[in-house]
Amino acid sequence: MTTDVAWVALGSNLGHRGRALARLRELLAGGGVRLEAVSSEVLTRPLGVTGQGDFHNQLVVLRAPEPWSPLRWLEHTRAAEAGAGRRQTYHWGPRRADVDILMLGEQGEITYADDHLTVPHPEIPNRPFIRRLLRELGRAQSGTSS
Repeated sequence: MTTDVAWVALGSNLGHRGRALARLRELLAGGGVRLEAVSSEVLTRPLGVTGQGDFHNQLVVLRAPEPWSPLRWLEHTRAAEAGAGRRQTYHWGPRRADVDILMLGEQGEITYADDHLTVPHPEIPNRPFIRRLLRELGRAQSGTSS
C-alpha cells in the first residue's frame, strides 16, 4: 500500500511560531516532494497539558515524486520536525515543530495502523480546527465532517 499524497498537520507553540511553520513547509517540500495545498494558519489552545502557550496550526497536502509507504511518509515528516528544531519532551508538551500525518491518499482513502502510525489520524474527530481546515482545502473527508 503506497501513495504519493499525504495530508499533514503542522503545529508550533515555542519561539516564533509562524517562522517554525514556514520552516516545516520548506523542509517537507524537500526531496522532490511538493506542496499541493496550504491552509491558512490558525491559533489553537493546547490539548492535554494546558499550562503552555497556544499553538499555530496549519494543514498542507504533500505530493511525493513517486508513491511512498506510510512508514516512508512518517520518516519524511519526522526528519522535517527534527530539522525545524523539534526536541522530544513529554506527551502533549510544548514543541517548536510538530507534524502529524492526518490522512494518506488523494481522498484520504488509505487506512494503516502499527505501533508508530495510525491513519486516518484518530484525533481528527476531536479537533474541530482540523476539520475546518480540511474543508478550507476543499476536502471534507469521511470521518471528518462536523
